[in-house]
Amino acid sequence: MRNCLFRALGDQLEGHSRNHLRHRQETVQFMLRQRADFEPFVEDDVPFDKHVANLAKPGTFAGNDAIVAFARNNQMNVVIHQLNTPLWQIRGTDRSGARELHIAYRHGEHYDSVRRLSDDSEAPAHLRMEMLCKNDSNKAEEVKPQKGNSEDETEVEIEDAVQKVCSATGCSDMDLVSHVLEVEDYNVESAIFAILQMKEGEGIGAEEQQEPPGREQKSCSRTLWEENGTGSRIFGNQSLHQGEAENNKGQAASREENRASRNPKVAKKQRKEQQRLEKKKRQEERHRQKVLATKRDSADTRTETDPASHVTLVKAMAALNI
Repeated sequence: MRNCLFRALGDQLEGHSRNHLRHRQETVQFMLRQRADFEPFVEDDVPFDKHVANLAKPGTFAGNDAIVAFARNNQMNVVIHQLNTPLWQIRGTDRSGARELHIAYRHGEHYDSVRRLSDDSEAPAHLRMEMLCKNDSNKAEEVKPQKGNSEDETEVEIEDAVQKVCSATGCSDMDLVSHVLEVEDYNVESAIFAILQMKEGEGIGAEEQQEPPGREQKSCSRTLWEENGTGSRIFGNQSLHQGEAENNKGQAASREENRASRNPKVAKKQRKEQQRLEKKKRQEERHRQKVLATKRDSADTRTETDPASHVTLVKAMAALNI
């Protein structure tokens, strides 16, 4: 495909190659305006005017002089990738932070646009070359001993979060609190909310059941995480397979319906429980929306403060500037 160079450059610049003919014409016009810069490099003793006239025709192969003209005309840098070869960087400007277009040159005759493997969008490619130093491995070794300190600090932070949740909720089951913190991504407020919801459900369940005074009271964690306990209703019962859980749930619902049909008081309690669950769902939904809004705000802030956050770095050990 003899239009491959301008198609590749257009894909990098605009996210598609439909304007390749326009890019070709603009490049030719720039070469004519800057004739003194390009005429000495025309090969095969072809007159400059004929060379440029041929280059203006669709389907004519374009080479390095066209890439240089395109880069200078658009005030960008073009990086050329070749197999087992240092990167070539054609500088169209000395301006710091200038846009980079990355193209691949294959088999001595074809150009392609370089993108991330997962990038199949029609958006401009945002790639930037990152030069690696030979001392990077030494730097990694220098930083490595600090890893132990970081892990110690993280462990202290987790223990502090557990203590905060225990103090706020009055729950002394450290394993339960640690598990809830992990589920809630170590958000202390969310973990406190979840524990309080569990304890509220546990209290209602105890009122309905009315165990005999002489019977041993169950611990916080055993009551919360037993089958159909409040903990399993919120986070899922990890000890049951999905099929068994659904089967038990159906049997429990059937027993509740039979109880309700025989006892009006049970039906009233059932309605109250349903109302409580609906209220809890509304609270959880409000909390979820609040968390999502916070995450969106933080993402917007990162985008505003760091315009290069969407750029993918292309690591290179060596590059040749033209």
